[in-house]
Amino acid sequence: MGQKQEAFDFAKVSQDEAAWLAARRQAAGVDANQPRVGLAFSGGGIRSACFQLGLMQGLIHRDRLRQVDYLSSVSGGGYLAGGYQWLKRQQKDDHRLFDAGVLNWLRGHASYLTAGKGVGGATLGAAMLASSLFSLLVLLPMLLFFLWAAGLPHSKLPWPAWLHMPETGAIHGHAGYLLMLMAAAACFAFYLLSIPTMALWRAGRRGDLSHIFKPRLFMGKLLKWALVLALAGGLPLVAQFDDSLVALVGSETLGQLSGHFNYLLPFATGAWAMTRAAMKPKLALFGLAMLLFGMAAFAYHLVFHAGITHHLWYWGWLALAVMLASLASVNRTSMHSYYLAQLAQAFFYTGKPQIKDMPLSELTPGNGAPLPLFNTTLATANSRRPLAHARKGDSFTLSPLYCGNPATGYAQTAQFQAGRLSLGEAVTTSGAAVDPDQAQTANKGLSFLMTLLNFRLGFWVHHPRRAGVRFGHMPFWLIFKELLGRGLHEHAANLHLSDGGHFENLGIYELLRRECDVIIASDAGADPDARLLSLGLLLQRTEADFGCHINLDPRPLTTVEDGVHQSSHALGEIRYASGKRGRLLFIKALLTPQSSAQVSCFAKQDPSFPNDSTADQFFDERHLDAYRELGRENLLRALKALDESTVPAPTQQEPALV
Repeated sequence: MGQKQEAFDFAKVSQDEAAWLAARRQAAGVDANQPRVGLAFSGGGIRSACFQLGLMQGLIHRDRLRQVDYLSSVSGGGYLAGGYQWLKRQQKDDHRLFDAGVLNWLRGHASYLTAGKGVGGATLGAAMLASSLFSLLVLLPMLLFFLWAAGLPHSKLPWPAWLHMPETGAIHGHAGYLLMLMAAAACFAFYLLSIPTMALWRAGRRGDLSHIFKPRLFMGKLLKWALVLALAGGLPLVAQFDDSLVALVGSETLGQLSGHFNYLLPFATGAWAMTRAAMKPKLALFGLAMLLFGMAAFAYHLVFHAGITHHLWYWGWLALAVMLASLASVNRTSMHSYYLAQLAQAFFYTGKPQIKDMPLSELTPGNGAPLPLFNTTLATANSRRPLAHARKGDSFTLSPLYCGNPATGYAQTAQFQAGRLSLGEAVTTSGAAVDPDQAQTANKGLSFLMTLLNFRLGFWVHHPRRAGVRFGHMPFWLIFKELLGRGLHEHAANLHLSDGGHFENLGIYELLRRECDVIIASDAGADPDARLLSLGLLLQRTEADFGCHINLDPRPLTTVEDGVHQSSHALGEIRYASGKRGRLLFIKALLTPQSSAQVSCFAKQDPSFPNDSTADQFFDERHLDAYRELGRENLLRALKALDESTVPAPTQQEPALV
């Protein structure tokens, strides 16, 4: 058993990163006194990776890549950032990194999810189905058990004679459901009784309004629990709907379907609402709620109508589920492991059809590569920090030196996860775009359904303060935290990480935390209307969190005619809270009047280019080369504008541009 390590603050991280960067500069033959330069690769799946491949080629062509100190990446940007780090361990000369062999390998693996010998659409479909079936194998018998347990005669309290559907008999047993209905009624009664007490409630000490607010907070909880308990406790009543409908209509045809209406109707209603919910969020939420209620009614049907719990094999299934929940890994039973393997095969070039990986902590400054920062999002849906709770996530960085964030503290990567965190896992976690309980999937019903079906790519890790202790696997029962949306905060023993784009999709945030003098950033997110949402979010969050102001004119980026933009880059000034100043060169995946024939011709063939949907992760070689060439061209024009810009003489407050 290892020794528990302390979690370090960001001052310690900054100090050790400075030493790492000094060694990197020496290995790269770069002036030790040059301004600190950061390169940011945005999210956007394979589209982003291809665009940023072109940016990297442009930087190499201009001999600028060796001047970069930090390479901060998010999601799809991490595909290329991780692949670059892998290549640099084998080849120190940047100009020989992306030779014909490497580029042709990438072209052949642009459809990375289905690329590789013996891999195809059937493989991907089988992997997705296997993840869902495993989740149902474990979770379904447990959910059925709770429904069965609620139906036991826990008390001799009989159901009221009037509490049943028309034309049906009284309900017997099901004491747990009756108790839930009584609890729902009690919650609603307390809610009603609390209304007149508001007028009598007095504040506490002078200036303290919390005593006025607390009863309203309590009232909200009462109403929520009244609704939840009423829906759960009403399942026996819903189950009588079939008999009631048949008796009222008197149809023999309906009689043959008796026992199925209670779940078929919610399913049908939910499906109808979902198919007509385009641009109607409330209708979509209603449809989702009906689908979930239909699932609950169907589970009730299996227990009390089909009698599934009467069979011995069910109890064997339940025992197996409990065992698997303890022994199976929550990280290896989702699509995360498939995603990891396919990304490693595509971007960790070996020249052979094999899958290789390496510990993240083994990346060193000796090859002159920038210090990589793989940005992920820490789930904070249950955080006690109001802002973190509202955002549902917080930035959490994985690097060869440290992993963590200021709220959790930082652990040395050689100790974090007992040193087992790999480069591939960092890349995959940073790109875990499909995940419940994030700001983009904040609806509890949607998160519940995604978790139940194992539609999740997130990664569970030990808290940084547990670095150095004996490493244990992440048991599958952690999935209940995602299923119920509980225990997702920065102080939990185990933390849930997902796509860094769920917090900030440009990769610039952590470079601003480090007060880089020059930041070269790309934005390859799908943005057909050039609304610059990712940039706007970055500007707001960094000003809120760091007191950092960025002065940048976005109008050349948003001025467009026939799909062609006035410019694909903008140069801005950064004003840090410390008084230090820096520069931001922002480059976006846009067509301009200067775009080459290759790029323009492809745009005619693919009207979505350069904003192909992120759902499309199945590029061919023409897609890859079109985005690669667009990135290279846009980068070279941006560097030219940077070199031609008027820059004041460098001072401590205003660094020279690289």
